[in-house]
Amino acid sequence: MNTTAAGTIGYMAPEYALWGYLTYKADVYSFGIVTLEIVAGKNNSKHRSEEGYVCLQDLALVLQQTGRLMELVDSRLETEFNEEEAIRMMKVALLCTNPSPAPRPIMSEVVNMLEGRTPVPEVTMDLSIFRDEERFGALREQLNQIQSHIMSSSQPSESAAMLQDL
Repeated sequence: MNTTAAGTIGYMAPEYALWGYLTYKADVYSFGIVTLEIVAGKNNSKHRSEEGYVCLQDLALVLQQTGRLMELVDSRLETEFNEEEAIRMMKVALLCTNPSPAPRPIMSEVVNMLEGRTPVPEVTMDLSIFRDEERFGALREQLNQIQSHIMSSSQPSESAAMLQDL
């Protein structure tokens, strides 16, 4: 019996990645991350910015809180998209990626919001937890080391053991 979390870093819900607690809302979290990737045209786990954001979700939250959410949209789209739909998608994605599972919507609510049948509530989160260098500096470095080791390791069991130690 495997008692450790299995999945891809950057897509696993925090409650599952950290404590192995799996609920149906873990998939909602993953859906939100993939939705952000689609809109931004960027990979969540490979996103590194000069501003020091931890991941794509971190950048999206800051842009949303500062009223610049449209900056997240993939620039390769130019003007070939519906701005209202893009904003709706990003706001729904941010709801889905709430660090706590309780406020995340269920998938039927997500569908209703994406289809415009129900309004999308505003995302409100304390962004200071994402910008705290003491908390995330070490985590960012550890994640970089693990990803580097996984890419260069020919021993999958070694990589799995490193991930278990998180």
